[in-house]
Amino acid sequence: MTMMTVAEFRQQVLVQRGGRRRGAPRYPDELVEFAVAHARASLAAGRRVNAAAAELGLSFATMAAWLSRAKSVSETRLRQVVVDERIEPTAAARGLEVRTASGHVVRGLTVVEAVALLRALQ
Repeated sequence: MTMMTVAEFRQQVLVQRGGRRRGAPRYPDELVEFAVAHARASLAAGRRVNAAAAELGLSFATMAAWLSRAKSVSETRLRQVVVDERIEPTAAARGLEVRTASGHVVRGLTVVEAVALLRALQ
């Protein structure tokens, strides 16, 4: 995804609409991904989805649909896994360790427990 500003996004939305105020144009994946990332960042900052949608010049319904679709797609996509080659020899005896993107660490898990935890965190 290329980097763009909110103003550039709004301009692209106008281009996609072809000057129409209403209707359901097909937006390129790049615009949808930008809108979803913007909405998620807004939510993380304590703002509401409708405020993020308005800022981007979208309806609440469009933004909510894109967020919902993005969530269901992300649940079916493979996730990148980083294998740490610097594992201590005794680490296997203690079980698996799961580190989240937000910095939380859970140690001493079995494979089944680690899988259940990762699924619950999605």
